[in-house]
Amino acid sequence: MTQSEDGSRIRALITGTGRYAPDDVWTSDMVEARVDERSGGWHIPKGMIRLVSGVVERRYASEGMCSSDLAARAAQRAMATAGIEPRDVDLLIFASASHDVAEPATANMVQIALGCDRAAVMDVKNACNSFLNGLDVAQAFIETGRAPRVVVASGECLSPTIKWDIDGSDDLPIRLAALTLGDAGAACVLEASAAPERGVLRGAFESDGSHWELSTVLGGGSRYGAAPERMFFECRSTKLQQLAVTRLPALVTDVLMKLDWALEDVALVVPHQVSRSVIERIASLMGYPLDRCMVTLDRFGNTAAASIPFALDLAIEEGRAAVGDKVLLVGGAAGFSAAVVPLIL
Repeated sequence: MTQSEDGSRIRALITGTGRYAPDDVWTSDMVEARVDERSGGWHIPKGMIRLVSGVVERRYASEGMCSSDLAARAAQRAMATAGIEPRDVDLLIFASASHDVAEPATANMVQIALGCDRAAVMDVKNACNSFLNGLDVAQAFIETGRAPRVVVASGECLSPTIKWDIDGSDDLPIRLAALTLGDAGAACVLEASAAPERGVLRGAFESDGSHWELSTVLGGGSRYGAAPERMFFECRSTKLQQLAVTRLPALVTDVLMKLDWALEDVALVVPHQVSRSVIERIASLMGYPLDRCMVTLDRFGNTAAASIPFALDLAIEEGRAAVGDKVLLVGGAAGFSAAVVPLIL
C-alpha cells in the first residue's frame, strides 16, 4: 500500500455513487400475464413470482438501450456527486454480467458515452459479483498508486434473456428466476485518500467452479456458439441459493474477525438482491437485524451485478448510510462465487 507525503496510508475512498433505472415499470402481475399469453395455453400460477421471490416490480430498458447506456447514465450521476470531470478519470471499469458485444470490452462504449478519453478501460466479469470484483480491482489500483481516480460502473440489460414461452410445469423451475430480473445501471467513483478510518477495506472472495452449470446463459461463447435457443437465462435457483446460505455467513464472519469488527457495529448490510427469503435467512443465521439490510428487489427486481451498487446509492439517498458508517457489501453469484467487501463511508 502506498503512502501520502505525510506518511498516511492511501486508501480507496468512495466519493460518489449513482444509479439509473429505466422508466418502463413491469409488475409481477404483468410479467405473469405475458407468460400466459406466450405459453400456448399453459398458465403460470397466479402470484407465484411475488410469493417465491418477493419481487413486486422491476424496470425494463426501452428498445435499443444497451448495457453500456445504463452504466454510463449511472456513472454520470456518480461523477456529478463526486464533483469530477470526465478527464479526471484514470481508470474506467465496466463490471456486469451482461455486455453490449462479445468484442471489444463494453468499457469502450461506456468511455465514449462519458467522454473519459484519458482513462484506461477494462471489463471485469463474474456474473452477479462482477461489481464487487471490479471494486476490488479499483482498490488495488488506487492503493498501489497506479490509478488515483477510478470509476466502476455496472449496466445490466437483462430483459432480452427472458424466455417468455414456458413449456409447462417441468420447465418452470429453470425459467422462474428470469422472471424476477430487472434492468438497471449503478456506479461508484473511488479516489485515493489519506483520510483515516475511511475507505474500502480488504474483502474476501471465494469460488467453486464445479457449480457453474446451476445458473447460465449458454449462448454467445465458444462452447455453444450463437444458437438462439441458448441465449436465455436458466437457473436452478434452489441449489444456488442453498450454496449462498451455506457459504456467505462463514465468509462474513471471517471478514469481521480480520477487521476486529463486531457485527453490531455494522450500520448496514447491502446484499445481492436475488430473493427476499434468502436475505431473511442469512440475516437470521448471522443474528443481524433484517431492518438493517438494504432491500430493493421488491421495487427493482434482481438487477444482477448492478443490484449492490444500486442499493448502496439508494441507501445513501434515503439516509440509511452516512459518512463514517461501517457497511458490508455481500454477494453470491453464479459460478458459484461468494464475496464480502467491507467499507467505511
